[in-house]
Amino acid sequence: MKRPNQALPTIISLTAVLLLALNLNPACAQQRWSIGPRVGANISNQMGDFVGNVDVKWLPGWSVGGFIMYSDIRHFGISADVLYSQKGAEFEGVSNGSNFSFKQRINYLEIPVLARYFLTLTGTFRPNFFIGPSVAFKLNAKQKDFISNNRAGEDFDIGDQFRPADLGLTGGVALNFEVAKGKRVLLDARYTYGLADVTIAQGSIRNSAITFNLSYGFGIGKKYSR
Repeated sequence: MKRPNQALPTIISLTAVLLLALNLNPACAQQRWSIGPRVGANISNQMGDFVGNVDVKWLPGWSVGGFIMYSDIRHFGISADVLYSQKGAEFEGVSNGSNFSFKQRINYLEIPVLARYFLTLTGTFRPNFFIGPSVAFKLNAKQKDFISNNRAGEDFDIGDQFRPADLGLTGGVALNFEVAKGKRVLLDARYTYGLADVTIAQGSIRNSAITFNLSYGFGIGKKYSR
């Protein structure tokens, strides 16, 4: 009959230790702001009205820059990137009985602003979904690797054929891993759908890109408990 009374102090002691451990656990406190570099590989394409009989194919490129992110102590957050982003497409077709192919490359300074929903409140693993607008400012554009009947042509500038800015909608999923206190590795896959015509004289053509990013985030600012 005395065993329950003897066990009670032990249960209370274990409960106190557990509560203390949870309060000291760094997973229960987090920094709302983080910043870091971001590097990725993308494949881009173009959609719309093309003159002549051409096949439009995906073109690989790079996406390099940095990000800043805010996440509150609930499920929501927001981030902004500043990226050097390569877009464009590869074209193959027939003109006057001759086969031809070339690459059309447009380089942008791209700024996606993304609303994020985190599936977990805290912890070492915080997967999240994101969506938001992406504004891109044209840096330059070139036609490259032109070949007609196995004869190579020269590369040349085509910047005057494209508008100075582009607008898109970006969405995707990110995996967020804590690797040390205040430091996280982020992996994300995103798709950017062009909403605006990017050409001046070629009809209506829009950009499209799939990007895979690797980022390293540093927590900055005050830590908050959930």
